[in-house]
Amino acid sequence: MLMRTGVDMVDVNRLARMVELTGDEFLDSSWTRTERLYCARRPERLATRWAAKEATMKALGQGVGQISPLEIEVAAVEGEMPTLVLRGHALERAQALGLDTWSVSLTHEDRWALAFVVGVGSTSHGHQ
Repeated sequence: MLMRTGVDMVDVNRLARMVELTGDEFLDSSWTRTERLYCARRPERLATRWAAKEATMKALGQGVGQISPLEIEVAAVEGEMPTLVLRGHALERAQALGLDTWSVSLTHEDRWALAFVVGVGSTSHGHQ
């Protein structure tokens, strides 16, 4: 079995300032429409999702510039566990690595937001 992990922590206050300064441009380029609707501009929710995007990129061994934040979506329904949806290059990279199952855990406390991501596959395909 193949397993890759990623973790990331975000300063909620810093992210909130970035959203204030850049407005819709930053929101539209970093979070999907579904994520923006779910987060309702709440900085702690945006920050946990940004951390999840970064953690997923780490698990995939790639960064911003190689993978668009919009290619990684945290799908959420109130009261249920969030799930990851990969598209585009993020999905291609996961398939090349043989990763087909994803788990994400999100948390925030005061000014910190954290995400932990695990990608699992039955066998390794291609390069790592």
